Amino acid sequence: MTELSPLLKVKYHPKLSRYENLCWNFILYLRDKENIQLHIEGYDNEKSDFVDMTKPYMHRWKQEYLKARLAKLYLLDAWAKNQTLPLSMLTFTTYHDSIYAYRKIGQRYSIEQSWDILKAGFWKTSMLIRNKIRKRISYFWIVEPQIKSGYPHIHAGYFTEFSDNEKDRLKTHWSKILKAGNYYHGLDFSFKSDYQSGDISSFRNYLMKYMGKTFIDTMPNWEPEELVFNAIAWKGRYRFFGCSRNLSIVMKRKKKVNPNFTWLCTTMHRPDRGFEEDKIIRKNPTWEKVTN
Repeated sequence: MTELSPLLKVKYHPKLSRYENLCWNFILYLRDKENIQLHIEGYDNEKSDFVDMTKPYMHRWKQEYLKARLAKLYLLDAWAKNQTLPLSMLTFTTYHDSIYAYRKIGQRYSIEQSWDILKAGFWKTSMLIRNKIRKRISYFWIVEPQIKSGYPHIHAGYFTEFSDNEKDRLKTHWSKILKAGNYYHGLDFSFKSDYQSGDISSFRNYLMKYMGKTFIDTMPNWEPEELVFNAIAWKGRYRFFGCSRNLSIVMKRKKKVNPNFTWLCTTMHRPDRGFEEDKIIRKNPTWEKVTN
């Protein structure tokens, strides 16, 4: 018997079939961007001549993006190993479209609502931690799907250790004030509690194992819940990864700068079409001064 594609699995899924059109549009987006190239034109001041280069169009479901994210996580790992504080892992989860949720808060959350509630709730909880509990704390976070439902949840790492009273305050804030999820499972502190002295290598490996399943080449192996999760993330332009400002600097890769190169223009090129159909994305406002 032939294995059904993820899209057909969504179509025949009792709870996810309403997302079929969205998933189809997401797949069309991926197909449309699959072979697009970025054509970069510049001027070599040393040679007094024009130069150009071609790079693949980047989006977060491409393998190139995965490699760039892996490089950032290795930089974070190297930084973390020089820290003395432990790493506390928090998992943020919202209510679902369930009878239990209706009994607890008088309503049910769809997957789309869960994304918005998770995003807003995590930001408010993170602000509580950063402004009231641990000022100037270093942290990072990643969103991933719950495989059996397609609902998003967040794993966040804070380089500190929370007391029982602080945990209770945060869990109460998540469940009672924000009403995002319940007290016992909505905000969980038990995920991978064995991080000492900032060692994130095992968590990095966990992230890469998950992220390795999200790029386009692995789509035939996606579960319908994973396809719905990614389609909604694409539609809502939701981020999958973030961190504090200081860690953003830590994970910023050094760019190789050619002092003789002056960037002029970046265009979007489709190999199956002529260059006359290229779309200009950005253009150096000093183009005329550089080329004359």
